[in-house]
Amino acid sequence: MDTIERLINTDDLKTSRLIRNLEREQGKFMYYDPVSDILLLTIVPPTTESVVHYLDDHVALLYEPESLEVVGFQVEAFEHSFMPEHETLRAVWRLSDANVTLENIGDLIMVFERKKQIVAQELKNITRNLLSGSSRRLIPA
Repeated sequence: MDTIERLINTDDLKTSRLIRNLEREQGKFMYYDPVSDILLLTIVPPTTESVVHYLDDHVALLYEPESLEVVGFQVEAFEHSFMPEHETLRAVWRLSDANVTLENIGDLIMVFERKKQIVAQELKNITRNLLSGSSRRLIPA
């Protein structure tokens, strides 16, 4: 990725709110756009204004411009480039690997909610590794 001039330093971003929500497994919105191959995972509604802060070629943190609170993750080239590099994510992403019989929409919703939690945890772990060169960590304040 070409060098991007960041609006703020990664160390200035706040992660307490994100960590609280991920640990409580609440308030997560997940959206995948197959046309643009972008996965969004946020703790705020998708209509909330946020700024994209890239950590590498694929992963970005989404933060609120006023508070500098990180409110989610954005992963570009998700299925094409990112997922092949992360086996644990690949296994979770495939519905065929859910090992359940989907008889109705309720079954699908339950599988989705479980898998959404695992995807969130995997993205948190991957992002933690990307931040290892920064003083910022994805741990509770």
